[in-house]
Amino acid sequence: MTPEYRIDAEERITLYLKGNDVTNIKYMQVEQTYRDLGSEIHVWNVKTKNGNWWVVEGEGAPMNLYTQDEFYFSSDEAYSFHMGITQRLQARHHKEFKHIIDELPLDIDGIKSINRRLNLAAVDLNNVVGVENIQSIGLTCRESLIELAVALVDANPTILEENGLKAADFKGIAKVVISIYAKGNSNSNLRKYSRSMAEMAWDYSSSIVHSPNKNIPDAKICLLFTCATVSMFQNLYLKFLGFDAEQKCPECKSMDFNLQTTDDKRFTMLCNDCGHEEAVQLDSLSDQQKT
Repeated sequence: MTPEYRIDAEERITLYLKGNDVTNIKYMQVEQTYRDLGSEIHVWNVKTKNGNWWVVEGEGAPMNLYTQDEFYFSSDEAYSFHMGITQRLQARHHKEFKHIIDELPLDIDGIKSINRRLNLAAVDLNNVVGVENIQSIGLTCRESLIELAVALVDANPTILEENGLKAADFKGIAKVVISIYAKGNSNSNLRKYSRSMAEMAWDYSSSIVHSPNKNIPDAKICLLFTCATVSMFQNLYLKFLGFDAEQKCPECKSMDFNLQTTDDKRFTMLCNDCGHEEAVQLDSLSDQQKT
């Protein structure tokens, strides 16, 4: 155990105990370190004003505390009980394996390499054994955003020179492209929220890369932010192309309708949801697609 790890562990244990209403620590020391299951697990002997505790923590193991005053009389007993619970939780976790990207409806197939990166990171999230794995997921997210910036520049080749941007400046490129894809006063809030999303994804992935204190939920949130940002840009592009100006039923606003030709070669729109029917002009449909 390095001095840096000891200091960090003592801080985490103090916060953990405080969260369990255990305060007034008088003594805290590692009683025993175990390596028999392939990872380093520490059992801490913690004495407080109101009782004595074993705190178990280490590589790939959740932290937990066990009272010395009632059931767990030795560090070995606390360790054995803790690892039994941990192994049961891990077995249940793998049995209930869920791909994190399944939690978001994504359409990221347009950029195959980003899709591959994020899917691999989602799988890696289920096999985290140390902080370096969490940092690696953050790095993957950040690299995916840089690759997204390259794709955005490829689609808008003049924005670097016109705005004095560098190719790896994801936040700068994102801000400009959002202004291009979501123009006009009606999209002012969309631009604001989209910029916040892009900045949030970049800043949080960077914090994951550089922090030794992040955990699995942090990595999961980072991956969700990144996936959502990639999907957001794809849908902003579809909005820019006019896919948000589709014809709707004037009665129920449904987009599920059929166009039918009458005997005099006119067109009618028949709503499949409410049954409303009315005549339409082809040029009106075309105009709506262009706006």
